[in-house]
Amino acid sequence: MQQEIEIPSEVPVMTMSGAVLFPHAMMPLYIFEPRYREMLNAVLKSDRVFAVASLDTSAEADPESETPCMVAGVGVIRACKTNSDGTSNLILQGLTRVALEALTQETPYRVARIRPISSEPGGSYDLIDTIAAEIISLIELQIKFGAGIPREVVRFLQSVKEPEGVLDIAIHTLCTSGELKQSLLETRGIVPRFASFKAHLEETIEVLKVEQQLGGDCDSDSYGKN
Repeated sequence: MQQEIEIPSEVPVMTMSGAVLFPHAMMPLYIFEPRYREMLNAVLKSDRVFAVASLDTSAEADPESETPCMVAGVGVIRACKTNSDGTSNLILQGLTRVALEALTQETPYRVARIRPISSEPGGSYDLIDTIAAEIISLIELQIKFGAGIPREVVRFLQSVKEPEGVLDIAIHTLCTSGELKQSLLETRGIVPRFASFKAHLEETIEVLKVEQQLGGDCDSDSYGKN
């Protein structure tokens, strides 16, 4: 799906609330803080790789220290535009999940020693082979019941060959809960990850059905005929 890129043993880390980067997914970022502008300048001169970690919101985390979640996404900069005021807009493409094993630098920006996390099947390969079709079918149902999902999302997912790639891109694109996205990023098993995301999609469809019914756009008898 993408050319192999060697993942270094240490990478800069950008920590942001609710920011969860999945493999294969494209994340637009606006870089304006001085520390991250300095980080960006450094990575553009090297391998163009850095990690995005969501903030740890657990009771034990210190909010003032911007404690990162210990599972993050590493990505490579695919495009970058530097603005006249020194800020930058970039597109980061996810490469892999990683564990942040230790923070080796705090200033001027964070650097962490990382360990790539490999996925596990977590179930039968026959079930994994059905993932792409099921996800696309559920997205089509969401669109049918009024979700504002561009058709381009469906077409793009149909072009992705690997079932796990479809799963992770769909999670990145369609899951609005930062907490759930982080939980799914941390789920190594492909089948359990799919099961949790499928349940989320089905819950969303039920909400959309109720909203459409309350709006008088369809009668309740039609819901069992999908």
